Order: sequence, then C-alpha cells, then structure tokens
Amino acid sequence: MLLSAVLAGVLLVPGSMVTAAGAGDAAAEPARPAASLSKAGFRLGKWELQQVTWKQLHFTGGTPMPVKTVGPQDDKGIPMRPLGPGKSLVYNPTVLAQQGMKRLDTWQQTGKSVHLRYARKIVRKLDELAVGNRKLRWQPHQYSRGGNGEGWVNSNSHGLVLSLLSRFNRLTGSASALEDARAMLAAYGERKGERRWFSVVTPSRHIWFEHWPGGRYVHTLNAHMNAIFGLYDYWQLTGSPKARRYFLGGAQTVRAKLHKFRREGKLSRYSLSSTSGSLHYHHTHIWQLRLLARMTGDPWFAKQARLFKQDERAWRAAGRPD
Repeated sequence: MLLSAVLAGVLLVPGSMVTAAGAGDAAAEPARPAASLSKAGFRLGKWELQQVTWKQLHFTGGTPMPVKTVGPQDDKGIPMRPLGPGKSLVYNPTVLAQQGMKRLDTWQQTGKSVHLRYARKIVRKLDELAVGNRKLRWQPHQYSRGGNGEGWVNSNSHGLVLSLLSRFNRLTGSASALEDARAMLAAYGERKGERRWFSVVTPSRHIWFEHWPGGRYVHTLNAHMNAIFGLYDYWQLTGSPKARRYFLGGAQTVRAKLHKFRREGKLSRYSLSSTSGSLHYHHTHIWQLRLLARMTGDPWFAKQARLFKQDERAWRAAGRPD
C-alpha cells in the first residue's frame, strides 16, 4: 500500500486499531482510516525555511572524534552494538549514521582525511545493509525487538541516515550518495504492507513519523524530529519541494502537540504513549527544539526549549521525583 495515497488525501493504515503500549496510550492519536482528510492530506506549517549553518546542525560543532573507533567494532573499524535477544554484535543504522556525521564534522574541523575515510566506510556499510532499489530505499535493523523480526525500520534511523547521505554528498559531491538519499526520501511516502513503514497521518490531519513499527502509534518525539531533520538536510542540499512539504508537516505536528509532551516541573515525556521521561531524552528534546527554531525561524520553539530547561531545574530542586 502507498502512503502517497495518504498524502493525496486518502488515509491507509495497517489495521484499524492501535497496539497497546502502556497506560498512556490514550494520549497518542489512533491513526484510523478516514475519508474526510482535506486535499492537502496533512497540516502544513507556514514557515519560510532558514539556511542553518553547518556548525549549527545536529552532530556538528562538538569535540572532534578520536582517530580510532571507540567501542565494539568490526575489523574495518565500523562500530557495532550488542542488540537483540542474544545481544549479538550487529550494525545499528542509528549508530552508524550518528558516527558517520561526527566523522564528517571532525574531518571539517581537523582536515585529517582519516575521518573522511571512516565516514566513507560507514556510508558503504549502510548501502550494503539497505534493501529496496535505486528508487526506494529502506534502512532496516538486523535484529529482533519488540515483537518485530529482523528487517524492521523506523523513522529515527531513517532520518539520521538521510542526513548523513545528504551531508556526504554536500562535502564530497558523491553522486551515489545523492541517489541513495533520493531513494531514502521516497520511503517517507511509501507503505509496504504492514512490515515496512513509519509515516502516518492521523484523523486530525497531523503527520507523524513513527519510531516503532508494526501498528503501534506511540508518537515518539525525538524520533519524529530526527526524521524531519533528515528532510531538512536533504532540502538544504537539493531544494526538494517534497522534502520541504514533509518537513513543514512534521514541524507543524510538533508545534501542535508539544504541550502533550511537557510535564511542568518534571522531565518531558519520551512519547505520547508513555507517562514518564528520562534526563537523556529531555536534554535531546531541548537541543532538538533549539535546532527546529533555527530551521523554521520561529522563536516559539526556542521558548519551549527554555521552558523544558526550567522544568528540569524544578525537577532537580524537588529531588528528581517521577
């Protein structure tokens, strides 16, 4: 089934019910079939996108990486992680994309070509792990989790890989990376049965890029924003109207739903299907909102980041309650 039909105004979902994910499920909007979507298909923000400098993008401007890969790795120095039921060492597309972007940034900062070589090896490994074709590319996870077998995809890693490929082309002119990025963009609008998908439009006409596949609509904030940051990187590189449209839809969802993630005086919720948060993801939300403010030129997002920071201070002062 094609999510392109959704974007034209017809909503298709893999089943009509939401899989239970905890006591907070009612806060996540079920994505049921609906025939009343407007012609636009989903709500769009009205921002004029801004040109964010390289140093202000995510995974840039930090401390340069060491030359040697830190942590578990294969014989080529490509990072691996113990994941899945047996905790076997596997390649995680999220980790690979993050490490690849950091390598590119370190190359920019230091001029040491070894970091570019590592980034190129990571891009090649991601290409090796990808499935699909030259027009439509998925970046699956090669381990089982949450009832999903090997080969599942999510918006978080997909957006991060799209950012990496876009930046690799931006810095090196790699035609193959640009072609791969274009195929990654196509997956935002595709739905391959119930197995591979991460985009959904809710009855209120908000588009969500989901972290967890298999019929669970839990609306995870950090994953959704990483997905739209990938769209931004691709738009900044190519000027793609489709990437811009998807980005404006995703950013509008954050603008409309962020209040549901905030817990005044406490840490923000990880997702709308959870009742609590963590310090790590609370910090992630803060820098993501600051970045979204730069991308959209809308100070409202920066104001929300400040409110989240105030909530953290209050949470610490209160002795870190749940």
